[in-house]
Amino acid sequence: MGSLDIVHLKKSYGSVQVLNDINLSIEKGGFLVLVGPSGCGKSTLLNTIAGLEPISGGEIRIAGRDVSGLRPADRDIAMVFQSYALYPTMTVAQNIAFGLEMRKVPKPERDAAVKRVAETLQITHLLDRKPSQLSGGQRQRVAMGRALTRNPQVFLFDEPLSNLDAKLRVDMRTEIKRLHERLKTTIVYVTHDQIEAMTLATKIAVLKGGVLQQFGTPAEIYERPANLFVAEFMGSPSMNLVRAGVDPDGGAVTLARGGEPLRLPVKAGRILEGYGGREIIVGIRPEAITEPRSENGADPSVVVSDFRIDVVEPTGADVYAISELGGRQAIGRCSAGYPIRAGQTARLAIHTDKIVYFDPKTEERIG
Repeated sequence: MGSLDIVHLKKSYGSVQVLNDINLSIEKGGFLVLVGPSGCGKSTLLNTIAGLEPISGGEIRIAGRDVSGLRPADRDIAMVFQSYALYPTMTVAQNIAFGLEMRKVPKPERDAAVKRVAETLQITHLLDRKPSQLSGGQRQRVAMGRALTRNPQVFLFDEPLSNLDAKLRVDMRTEIKRLHERLKTTIVYVTHDQIEAMTLATKIAVLKGGVLQQFGTPAEIYERPANLFVAEFMGSPSMNLVRAGVDPDGGAVTLARGGEPLRLPVKAGRILEGYGGREIIVGIRPEAITEPRSENGADPSVVVSDFRIDVVEPTGADVYAISELGGRQAIGRCSAGYPIRAGQTARLAIHTDKIVYFDPKTEERIG
């Protein structure tokens, strides 16, 4: 396996620029997920790494070697497509071995590679079947098996789970995670599903309009989003983003709500220095608005207050409490046993040490 470095990469179609100065680096054995809304450029970026699309500027380095001008066959990559791309007239074993056969690998080596990969993916019992006799998850395993026989420097996955039903997606996501941890493969994975991104990645690249919005670990992306777009895009439910006024000394923020305004201390005393008397945007994850606990009384970063609950959404282990804060809908996340009812008032605790702040003009995170 090899590292991947993307340096000042640009891609244009005529006068239309679809990728603008992308810089990414993933270590050997890392799992990079490219995520963003439809049309953000993530699939185009994957195709440039694969060599299916020529770049307009910059470099793509695999294991330290510049492959920008090389054909796909010369880049030492393997790609798993959204459509599986299996040959319907071939058996599973023939599909897995096809790439090796095209490279004139001797039959004993091909057979050994197919056996090894089939055992890894637990599809040995399917080797004599045709693709039409397989489920969606089984077809996806076969497509992955064909890539694994290559033992390339980098594996590329183009939304491989998008054609599967919800439960099978979760199962296959676990399989891919387990496979990566066992084989220590270097993977670049495209998805529009931010839950997939958070659960699979060692690093996430969030794209919007061909521009890299943030690059970091899942924890960095989730806890310290670089801007309002990342804050709202990553997370389900997404981060609550509400307007707040800053105290003159920057030590607290005040959020409007029905009845008495809510004043929250700022976790780092000087983070809002220079914003005194101004309006900013406060970001609070739903799990930072929850039921009070006995230990909250000794924690100055926890503010407990009464909220009028508009809607309650049970999800099993948790219940989402929807209220109003800063003139917008705000979602809190409580345990299922907490007695909370729509149309009533409930006490909720806000963990201010988990709040992030954004400049409303630049939309960038403050601090």
